[in-house]
Amino acid sequence: MPTETGTDSFALQIAKFDKALHDRSAFSCGFAPIDNFLKSSLSDHVKEGMVTAWVATAADDPAVLGFYTLGALAVRATLGPKKWQRARVPDVPVIYIRAVAVREDMQGKRLGTALVVDALKRCLDISDQMGAAAVVLDVLDGDDFARRWKFYADLGFQSLADPDNPRRVYIPMMDVRATLTT
Repeated sequence: MPTETGTDSFALQIAKFDKALHDRSAFSCGFAPIDNFLKSSLSDHVKEGMVTAWVATAADDPAVLGFYTLGALAVRATLGPKKWQRARVPDVPVIYIRAVAVREDMQGKRLGTALVVDALKRCLDISDQMGAAAVVLDVLDGDDFARRWKFYADLGFQSLADPDNPRRVYIPMMDVRATLTT
């Protein structure tokens, strides 16, 4: 079911990706690997069950303004908070946001925040159906890394302290629940 939300200047609809309905041709977030993923690989990843994807559009315009993907992941318990280590399991189930991207001309209009909040709401629903201790994502490296890191930190994400992936951040599902259900 699509989510209707608003940003500062336009009505936004976030709906499950449908290759036949969503126009990806003009999408560019300024990071070529993400652009290529959306245009060339996303359909296959969805079809193969590797991710689900959600896209933002304005009104009845099929042009993709932004998107995110969700998938399953397990992280080493030793990387997270002490309570993960006390669970005495080698890996902890989490929900992985593989990508969040906003078309360049829409950046700075709070669309990224709307996408992440929508993703966190969906993650919360998923965690009610299966175990998931946190939501994890990798902050993209590059020219705007510091801005992206601050964006996620401001939303409550913190470093997972993974020596193999220092850009990996997480937010405990308990924090998501506390923030979104109050």
